[in-house]
Amino acid sequence: MQILNLYKLKCIILDKLRHTWTFVIFVAKLLDSYYRKAINQQPQHNNNNNNNNVMEQEIQEELPEEQQQQQQQQLEQAQADFVARFNAIAEPMDASDMENEDADDEIDVDDDVDDDDVDDDENYVSEEDESDPELEEMYSDGDWTTSNDESEMSTTISNVGLVGQSEPARPMYTFQPARLVKCQFKEKHNIGGFPLARSGHRIIASKSHLYSLGGYNPRSALIAARRGRCLLFQELWSYNFATNRWKLELNADNASNMPTELASNALAIHNDVLISHGGTGYPFGESCSNDCYVYRTSDERAGVERLKVSGDLPTAQYGPGIVIHKHYLYTIGGTTGFDYSCDVYRLDLRTKVWENVYICRPEMRDDPEGRYRHEVVYDGKHIFALGGGTSNSVFDLQRIPAYNLDANKWDYFDTLPDRSSMAWSQNDKGYPKPRKCFSCVQHQSSNGDIEAFITGGLQGDFSTYFSDIWKLNLRTKQWTIIQTASLPRPLYFHSAAHSDNGCMYIFGGIEYNDKEMRRRNDLYKMWMTIPKLSEMCWDAITYYNENLDQYDRKALLSAGIPKRFTERLPPQTFDSDNQPGTSLVTSLYSIAKRARSQMQ
Repeated sequence: MQILNLYKLKCIILDKLRHTWTFVIFVAKLLDSYYRKAINQQPQHNNNNNNNNVMEQEIQEELPEEQQQQQQQQLEQAQADFVARFNAIAEPMDASDMENEDADDEIDVDDDVDDDDVDDDENYVSEEDESDPELEEMYSDGDWTTSNDESEMSTTISNVGLVGQSEPARPMYTFQPARLVKCQFKEKHNIGGFPLARSGHRIIASKSHLYSLGGYNPRSALIAARRGRCLLFQELWSYNFATNRWKLELNADNASNMPTELASNALAIHNDVLISHGGTGYPFGESCSNDCYVYRTSDERAGVERLKVSGDLPTAQYGPGIVIHKHYLYTIGGTTGFDYSCDVYRLDLRTKVWENVYICRPEMRDDPEGRYRHEVVYDGKHIFALGGGTSNSVFDLQRIPAYNLDANKWDYFDTLPDRSSMAWSQNDKGYPKPRKCFSCVQHQSSNGDIEAFITGGLQGDFSTYFSDIWKLNLRTKQWTIIQTASLPRPLYFHSAAHSDNGCMYIFGGIEYNDKEMRRRNDLYKMWMTIPKLSEMCWDAITYYNENLDQYDRKALLSAGIPKRFTERLPPQTFDSDNQPGTSLVTSLYSIAKRARSQMQ
């Protein structure tokens, strides 16, 4: 009965903290030890209680072989029952569950910190911030704990799954299209091993990696100011889809040409290199950029290059949208912080010459009004400008302006509403509400249609925030709300990207709830379509094996994994302890001096 009471006590605690995987593993091991003791402690007719285990072994040896096999089968069945119960307890949470669990986290953090990552340009600094801002920044998101027990458990969990080690039981993999899933990467990293919470950044994806550039966090800016560094994140991070790990590729220490205007810029990928355009420094709008930078992350040519351009350059702005069409980079719209435009410029990537192709005159003709933080999508003939706004207004998503690449003019397309009961209301009547500062990705469906997915955002009055996800078919102009997925909470100034296999990723941004607005560094994924069977199989393999980068590539190929998938893994590296190699580049914004010495 004593063991049963302890088991109930641990189950209660587990129910409250089930999203903390380190705690789950700890409790599982504890319950397993109690269960094994209960199995082994059979009644023995022996007065010497100290020799129970010895007597059990002797009696076991004297038992007939059939009886020994029967007891062995009972023990194996009991262990199997325990594993089944553990798998049921460790069932994965969907986005709605994460909302409730994260709410508990925020309440705990709010009790300790009153003004943590608040929105806008907050100049107030509390006495607690003045005393030790570096230490607070390390733990501000509640991702790390100073408990010795939990630190030891985190070390144990980070080692689980390495070559030669056993992995804990995981829930069975299920492919779930149009479902938002949170990527659990934080327990796999040390302090400073993944991006801090941020907003105004941009992400882009290749087949194997997600890249995050720039962004802003007022608490990190406070640390940067005291160190004499750029107040924005001068960082380029990469996230490997297969290993579920982040790596800091470039920062101001190893890339001398890293720009300082790294908020609300635009980011694209072309021929396996990243290209950024525009952006603002801090304070926002005081210093804007019209430069283009090229980022390379391969070990041989890693670095940042500012393109030397000529011609009719666009105005230095932030919040534009860019599209690469053939050998041209098109940029549309943006703001200087005071003036807004929807002008169209293009850069010839071969000759590095800018050309002004269209100046909008909405007061004279039917041209779209100036805007920023809109999103652009592209179907080969038109560049659609979705939403966006000014400092106090937003544009609707019912009648969408689209720049005609061949005719060099603006066309307008009336879209069709979603007439489902979930999308229909008296105000918006089946259309997504007007918004800016949202995210958008596009992908090509199996029938060839181009579909755009928009997520989150806010209205111009800064009182209405969104967590919904919508899909727009660019051929039929049909809007559809994604009924099976939504963000856990309203989110804006975040960023989204998609890999070529049809999976969308959403990272960072400012999260809104009734109490506060807080910057986040959460990463979510959602399959926008049902991909090829090989992609689903690869997703399942990486779900069960997040340490594939530690295996020899020949061994993976001999196991039947196609080469095109093994090429998505990072290079195979180990340190002296046979642990996965870590990047020597570390974040300059999150690692306090006292913690940096421990990591070294």
